[in-house]
Amino acid sequence: MVDIIIKDKKDDILDKDCIDFVPWDDGTIIGDKKYCDLSFDCKQIGYYSEYCEFYNKDGEVVIRDYMCTGKKVHLKETRKDEKAT
Repeated sequence: MVDIIIKDKKDDILDKDCIDFVPWDDGTIIGDKKYCDLSFDCKQIGYYSEYCEFYNKDGEVVIRDYMCTGKKVHLKETRKDEKAT
């Protein structure tokens, strides 16, 4: 495990396995702590991710990509594909 200190918030520490984890830039000061901002660029295998879908104006899915949580997947865990919330 790696303790990640969020920039400008020294008292706010994240408990993540990935040393490159960056809170998702959601427009807030500290960002969303659940997902990594590097999710669409960094495709590390072995970390738990949830999918998100992007739609065109007709409501059809045009892209499906994954948001990384920075937490390792344990081999004994059963895994199903879950949608990001």
